[in-house]
Amino acid sequence: MSFPFFSKLRQKREHLRLIRDELQRVRLTISRQTNDFSPHVRRYMTEICRGRGKMIRPGLVLLTAAATGGIREEHVTFAALVEMLHLATLIHDDVLDRADTRRDAPTPNALWGNELAVLLGDTLLAQAMVMGTRLGDIRFNRRMALCTRDLCQGEVEQSTRLWDTEMTRADYYEIIRKKTATLFAMSMSGAAMLQGLDEEMVENMHRMGTLLGVSYQIYDDCLDLLGIDTAAGKTLGTDVQKGKLTLPIFFLMESDREDIAAEVRKAVEQRHCIDLPRLRHTEGFRVAIELSAAEALARNEEAREVLGMLSDSPAREALAETTYRLDDMLRACYDPDQFNL
Repeated sequence: MSFPFFSKLRQKREHLRLIRDELQRVRLTISRQTNDFSPHVRRYMTEICRGRGKMIRPGLVLLTAAATGGIREEHVTFAALVEMLHLATLIHDDVLDRADTRRDAPTPNALWGNELAVLLGDTLLAQAMVMGTRLGDIRFNRRMALCTRDLCQGEVEQSTRLWDTEMTRADYYEIIRKKTATLFAMSMSGAAMLQGLDEEMVENMHRMGTLLGVSYQIYDDCLDLLGIDTAAGKTLGTDVQKGKLTLPIFFLMESDREDIAAEVRKAVEQRHCIDLPRLRHTEGFRVAIELSAAEALARNEEAREVLGMLSDSPAREALAETTYRLDDMLRACYDPDQFNL
């Protein structure tokens, strides 16, 4: 589906203005959750909850609500819950990846050590579940619980398949569906459920969220191989060092350049770090990034088709613009300026 109007919105970021006030309410809701903790725990949670993330998932909650009948107080609470779940997964990710920077600030594990960081991530996740009991019905809470289980399973599966030469691309997609896309899907389908929409529309929103989540994770996997820490605001390159087989790595192992394919396959088989500084200057590396981005771009296009099921509105246009902005981010990954060929 084509949304030509968005060439203007993309430059002005007008789509963000639609939910600016509600996003601020989400931040305040997250901040207020620290009051539920004991004083000793509260001081850590206050530091964790003051972080300023991109608020992608809360944005999807609010825009979906706005596009399907209007934003209610329950949507603001749910958006805060979703962001807290995301924050909890980031804390655990940073422990696993031994990352010391996130959003241009020290990670909890860098500040307080791995053991305390894991416990704080668990505590934050538990608080999000408490918030969930104040929303929706048993059907909503079951979907929320299944989402949380998928998040945890995805991380377990990824962590137990490092350097795994038996892993397939289908396995990769299933892992990122669980560890990343499931929360995008819950953001959109949960907003639809709280709106009281029928099951067909809830599933359509779930599908769109899944498509966007997979696309975003592919972008993040490309960035891990390409980016500069200071530009990304977080520690990069940890995935390849730990032996995570991401989509760009699969394309490198399947490269038409037999020397590159053999080098990467050998590194994986022998559990050696891939020589990214050298590979980045090769045509085969550029092609692997471009092919990965192309798979993500196809999912964004499919996500836009789902939007055709919603009534025309500024919020629907803003959701479409979200997909176009992700298109731009993906295309920037294989911009010629990224490579020194």
